Amino acid sequence: MAAFLDVINSLSLQWVSWSVAQLAALCGHLGMFFVLVGILFLLQKWVLVLANNMLSGRLIYISAWIGTPVHELSHALCCVLFGHKIQRIVLFNPDRRGTLGYVTHCYDNRQLWKVLGNFLIGIAPLFGGLGCIYLLTLLLLKDSDSLLLIIQNTLLNDLYSLHWHSLLALSGDLFYFFKNAYLASPYHVVTWAYLCAAISLHLSPSKEDLKGAWSGLLLFLVFYLIGQGGYQYLGGEWDSGLTGGLNLLSTLSVIGIIFASLLLLCLLVYRMTWQLFKGLSPFKH
Repeated sequence: MAAFLDVINSLSLQWVSWSVAQLAALCGHLGMFFVLVGILFLLQKWVLVLANNMLSGRLIYISAWIGTPVHELSHALCCVLFGHKIQRIVLFNPDRRGTLGYVTHCYDNRQLWKVLGNFLIGIAPLFGGLGCIYLLTLLLLKDSDSLLLIIQNTLLNDLYSLHWHSLLALSGDLFYFFKNAYLASPYHVVTWAYLCAAISLHLSPSKEDLKGAWSGLLLFLVFYLIGQGGYQYLGGEWDSGLTGGLNLLSTLSVIGIIFASLLLLCLLVYRMTWQLFKGLSPFKH
């Protein structure tokens, strides 16, 4: 009996050690993506705060009428995929509380697949928004592959050893790319820029979205470990596919960061100009 317990303890320790190693590897893969998403989230919040202080908050509608439906449709699509019943969907209907749109849904919490869905439903706007940016890039930019490669090769490959030379090189390459793209097809470039900016400002999950996502996170990690174990048993390379997918998402996040930064700069200039015009200090809150 003692020998049997020793075997069980040894296997348990090996399983715990393996699980910790796999989750640590997952965090390593997700680290770069989450850093970029965090930057995009902060930029989005700053833009929303500035926009809400201008024109009685209606300025944000310039982007919200496009970005909010993409956000809510991402929730709705994920609800369908995981078998949740959609009770009501409002794509864009601003109210006094600042709500722009919402999706209400219900599910049977006795079914693990539907509980797992809570996590992915909560973060769905992030992937739905980045997916739309990817499709717009492919459809509207003639040399879209070059843009994605510029960002990947210049920035993402050296993110952890990033220095000003990398940023300057990236800025120069992007300026050259967009100049040529604009000269070739100005309408397509302007349309692409506006749509990507509008979507970028509304792709981050809200507090309510994240609150609902927590209930499915633990189950997601369990399914991840099961999938990883199965892949390793069959001799597959799970990590290579995951890394490739995250690199693409990170690249699209950089595009969102660029446009959110430009929009933030435009709003700051507009605010300062308007306050100077009214004879107020541009730095007065």
